[in-house]
Amino acid sequence: MPDHARKQIRDAVVAGLTGLATTESRVYVGRTRPLPKEHQPTLLIYTRSESSNRAVLGRPPKIERRCTLHVEGRVSTAGPPDDLLDQVAAEIEAGIAAMINYGTAVFFGGLAQNVQLTATESVAEADGERHIGGVRVEYLVTYRTVEGAPTAVA
Repeated sequence: MPDHARKQIRDAVVAGLTGLATTESRVYVGRTRPLPKEHQPTLLIYTRSESSNRAVLGRPPKIERRCTLHVEGRVSTAGPPDDLLDQVAAEIEAGIAAMINYGTAVFFGGLAQNVQLTATESVAEADGERHIGGVRVEYLVTYRTVEGAPTAVA
């Protein structure tokens, strides 16, 4: 069975953000276990909430879905991580933009109808000799599926 459209979107984002200068191949979907104290810059990709409504009548009708995509960068540094977090955020934004063809309005290879940056939040704390920081970049992703067939992008 094909994957839910949400998973297809997450997988496309992982593929598109793998290989960024700072986080390289350290890109994970929905990691729940803590990273080691002295870890390299890492990206975590997840979706947490979604709203939906019947947008297009027909047989079968289409469901318009709006999910919040979180791209979270995590760093562990010897000094304050603020500059590195801003660098990670800049790479995330440029990487997401590279997956959008504004001329043809094709988002994530045709998986979405729209992608909009909605928020960025940074946190930093010192835990002993290491500074731990995170930056979460949030996007509102609008996509459609066929009603009753959440794997079928419409």
